[in-house]
Amino acid sequence: MNILHAAKWLAAAATLGALSVLTAAAEDIQGRDAHEWRREGGVVYTMDNAAAGNSILVFARDPAGRLHPLRGAATRTGGAGGGDNAPVDPLGSQNSLVYNPALNMLFAVNAGDNTVTAFDTGHAGVRLQRTDLESSGGHIPVSVAVSERMLYVLNAGGSGAVTTFAIDARGRLERKAVLDLGLANPTAPPFDPTMTPGQVGVDALARRVIVANKAGQALLVAALDDAGVPAGPIAAIATPNPVPFAFGVTRFGAVLVAEASGFVSALEPAAGTTLNVTASVPTGQQATCWLVVHRKGFAYVSNTASNTISVLRYTRTGALELLDDVAADTGGAPIDMTLAGKGRFLYALNGASGEIVGFAIDRRSGALERVEAQGGLPASAGVQGLAARDF
Repeated sequence: MNILHAAKWLAAAATLGALSVLTAAAEDIQGRDAHEWRREGGVVYTMDNAAAGNSILVFARDPAGRLHPLRGAATRTGGAGGGDNAPVDPLGSQNSLVYNPALNMLFAVNAGDNTVTAFDTGHAGVRLQRTDLESSGGHIPVSVAVSERMLYVLNAGGSGAVTTFAIDARGRLERKAVLDLGLANPTAPPFDPTMTPGQVGVDALARRVIVANKAGQALLVAALDDAGVPAGPIAAIATPNPVPFAFGVTRFGAVLVAEASGFVSALEPAAGTTLNVTASVPTGQQATCWLVVHRKGFAYVSNTASNTISVLRYTRTGALELLDDVAADTGGAPIDMTLAGKGRFLYALNGASGEIVGFAIDRRSGALERVEAQGGLPASAGVQGLAARDF
């Protein structure tokens, strides 16, 4: 067997090994044709965020939206989590764990030792292969964002920083720049997650990097140069209401912001780094913190203190309408959320009860119907982050 044939055989064997785990889960629990299950199912990831050693937990998602834990697929990040900072939502952030389908990669923060981990998720998304573990370039990394082959890491501690990495073809990270945010926070746990920046992201045209700064009631915005590196001064764009926790970007370019004071606001990009407020809608709920944007014109926010999810409708002109203040009761303090199944399902992570709850989405009305409640996570022990890969 020559080297080329051997490499192909090993790759095929690795694929079959990963798929066998998924097939076993499908046949044992779902009882459907395994090929159909692999075609319509997927994988959901979360992380235990353990201070003694952070791990990615893996769940197979079947075509009906139900989740099946794959305990043998749990993978260490190589870094330390920040779960000892607080029992529920210790990082105070959105997108601490992100899957990028274009690169077929998963990225995770390790807030306990100031590192970030990159994984290749392989052919079936189950057997994660660590491709790099790097210093985050600051203190207390809490959020990541991916745009093309650039990774942006938000460090919430100290003066705050956004570190930019280039992602090469092997999944290795090369540091390109560090953008200092000029804040003043602790450099290590314990820290107050309600007073630190909560998310980094990139606008729809990849022209701006955006940070949600809860304590400053502002979005911090910097221009990106042609290489995707932050350039120029940081603009602080005031949000209409206190505690801008997290945000999402619509396909029309608007930035929708979840404000923990109980509002969702819309801002439209203008010249330079300017964002103009176009709408602000109360949810009637408490601790409106996490937000995901659906391509069908819906936005979902989790209300941690109310144990609910609200649904809103957005338009191409930046208007917002609250469709249902209580679209779902989640129980257990919902924090991170993710969409899956090409927008057919919404999953929320309950930080207090240690559950992932799943809902089927009505694509016409945006209504939610519960299809899953997967327990067994380390409740009140700092579990954090939620991401999904579709087949």
